[in-house]
Amino acid sequence: MWTLGYHRPVSNPIEKNAAGLARVLAEIELAAEQAVGWLAERDRLIVQAKALGGSHRQIASRADLSHAGVGKLIKRETSSDEGRTDVG
Repeated sequence: MWTLGYHRPVSNPIEKNAAGLARVLAEIELAAEQAVGWLAERDRLIVQAKALGGSHRQIASRADLSHAGVGKLIKRETSSDEGRTDVG
């Protein structure tokens, strides 16, 4: 008498790899979007700190930038603000 043995499904390593890659790529995309948002927030706060009297060196030590980098960022952000017009 023959008995049927237990059949375990065999995973397809190519499909498993493709699914894993798709998941990781989606996570990278989400992280990149979050990074853009956080950098925009950092830049906004740097400009605000300068407006409140912070020195480039004070700001730089907290923003992980050089003091020259802070100056360039402030110049870039404030010059782009001047070009905007608020329509209300």
